[in-house]
Amino acid sequence: MLCRIAATLAAVCLFAAPVHAQKKKAGIGNISFWSAPKNPHAPAFVPGLQAALELTPEQVQKLVAVRDETLDSEEVRALKKKGDPNATPEELAAAAEKRKEVAEKFHKEIGSILTHDQKALIQSINDAYAKVVADVAEEYQPKLQAAKGNADETTTLRKEQREAVAAGFGKKLDGILSEKQLALVKQAAEEEAKRGGNKVKPKK
Repeated sequence: MLCRIAATLAAVCLFAAPVHAQKKKAGIGNISFWSAPKNPHAPAFVPGLQAALELTPEQVQKLVAVRDETLDSEEVRALKKKGDPNATPEELAAAAEKRKEVAEKFHKEIGSILTHDQKALIQSINDAYAKVVADVAEEYQPKLQAAKGNADETTTLRKEQREAVAAGFGKKLDGILSEKQLALVKQAAEEEAKRGGNKVKPKK
């Protein structure tokens, strides 16, 4: 079931922007529960993945409250950003450090809200994703090396690599999630698609 979802939706959503870089949405939005290679606070690996956690209304309320107090606080919103012509290098460095500090506090609070079973499921999903990424990277490394200098061929291979990760991860999820959880993820993915999803270009 998840393989079909991944084939149609995950390729464009695999590398979505972090929650604090997006416009705040209703509910928990794109709160990150996941960790990926080189990204300790990764967005959902496929659309609707958060639904697999079966968060209770009370948990959602707490998560939104913590997000509002940290990542979406007025203090964080007021920090200097890259591209601001009036920001000095020192101000930008201080802002980056503050955002990092707030993000760590936020994710620590997430851990206190989730149950043991939810955290164990997150770990299983993280491990599965990392394994797929590593396996696909090993497969595509010689192909990318051979295509070095050929921009078009490299772009094609990168796209294939992302699709292979999405498909492989979908298969892994089929073995990790229950039928109920798979159905919840499918429903959530469809709802995300109706809302327009995350319209960002996947990273190479």
